[in-house]
Amino acid sequence: MFLTKKSFWKIAIITFCYFAVGTFGITTGALLTALDADATALFVLGAFCYAFCPIVFLWGRYAEGKGKQINLGNKLVRNELKPRAFIEEYKKLKDATDLVTKKPSLELLQLVAIAYDSLDDQAGALDAVEEMIRVASEKRKTFAKLIKCSFLFSYGMIDEAEALFTEARTSKLDFICQAVTDAILKSDRAMAMGDYKAAEAQMLKGLSQRVPKLDNLSKLVLHYKLGEIYEKLESFETAIPYYTYCVDHSGETAIKGAASAALQRIAPSYQ
Repeated sequence: MFLTKKSFWKIAIITFCYFAVGTFGITTGALLTALDADATALFVLGAFCYAFCPIVFLWGRYAEGKGKQINLGNKLVRNELKPRAFIEEYKKLKDATDLVTKKPSLELLQLVAIAYDSLDDQAGALDAVEEMIRVASEKRKTFAKLIKCSFLFSYGMIDEAEALFTEARTSKLDFICQAVTDAILKSDRAMAMGDYKAAEAQMLKGLSQRVPKLDNLSKLVLHYKLGEIYEKLESFETAIPYYTYCVDHSGETAIKGAASAALQRIAPSYQ
């Protein structure tokens, strides 16, 4: 969570306004009661505002310190395919001098890692997932380790990935970690281990997903991985349309260059 002084005071002022309205309601209600007037509505208003104060503060803190950055990341990285722009915004925020709270969330760091990965910056992506593990609470440490495993398998660092994957799976896995583990087994690990048929089934299943709707980056990555799978299986005719999709829909990611190189590589075999 990155919370600036400006955002903190914004939250504090809004919370104080609720407190002030609540105080007005209770005070005015007490005065009217002393005059034998019905002040039930004012007491209800005051109680509601008092009860709402901590909710307003906590929600504001989340929205300003975490929600805004995650929404920006989803917009730039996942939908507009502008990972470099998001990384620049993240660095500006991280280096800001007026921060009240300076602790990036796991979700934000995951978006940073994805942004670096889509630029084919493996070092940057691995630094981000390593920071995820470092800042994660004990309850979420396993999740962070699994995310790192996913990147390690996709980069072909099989020995390191297997060791960390085994370690993570010995922990008690919650529902989310179970889902991540299953996805890794059927996609990144399957690809790394050469089980292309299993990976193909998982990618095709993902590409046909309707709920929730796939974002642009997810569609792009799935197309590229399917292109890789069919190239590995020497089914070049099938691989070409997937790589072509990547060339046409890569935005500002490095996938366009990789897909173009793949097409040049397999075109002679296809012809």
